[in-house]
Amino acid sequence: MSSDTQQKIIDGARICFFKHGFRASNMSLISQYAGFSRVTLHKHFKNKDGVFRAVCNDYQVRCNSDCQVILAQQGSCWQVIEQVITTWSKTAFDEVHDDKVLRELLFEATQVASDIFEDARANLEHMLQGILDEGVADSQISLQACQLSSLQLAAIIVASTNGIRTNFPREQILQTSQQLIGLYRLATRV
Repeated sequence: MSSDTQQKIIDGARICFFKHGFRASNMSLISQYAGFSRVTLHKHFKNKDGVFRAVCNDYQVRCNSDCQVILAQQGSCWQVIEQVITTWSKTAFDEVHDDKVLRELLFEATQVASDIFEDARANLEHMLQGILDEGVADSQISLQACQLSSLQLAAIIVASTNGIRTNFPREQILQTSQQLIGLYRLATRV
C-alpha cells in the first residue's frame, strides 16, 4: 500500500466530492475517480468519511506547507502576516463552483473533519504569534497601544479572518482580509 496510491485516491476523491458533493459520492464513485478498485480503496480507507477526512487533511497540509514557504522569506511583520492570511483565507473548497455542493461540503466538514480544521486554526494562531513576537523583537511593531499579548492578537486575527471567510462572498474575502490586516497594522504601529 504505497503512499502514492493513497495520494491518488485522495486526489480522485477530491474531484469526486467537488463535483458531486458529499452525499452523492460513495466508495464506488470515488474508486472510479481515483482509478482504483473498491478493494484497493478500502485497503486505504475504512469508509467515505475517512476519505473525506483525508481530502480535508490533505488541503490543510498543503496550506501549512505554503505558509512555511512564506515564513522562510524576508519581509516585514505585516507583509508576512498578510501573505499567510491570504493563503489561509482560501477555503478547502475554493474550487467548488456549485453553491449547493459547496454548502453541503462545508456542512460535512464541520461534522466529519472539524478536528482537522480546529488543529489548523490553532496552528495558524501559533504561526502568527511567532511572526508577531519577531516583529516586536525587531521593533517593527508594538503591542502596547492595543494592550494585547502576541497570542491574544494572533487569536483575534484568526477569529476575525475566519468570520470573513464564513460570512462574506468569495469575491470579497481577500479584499476584506487585507483591509482588516491594515487596521491591525495601524494599531501596532511603532
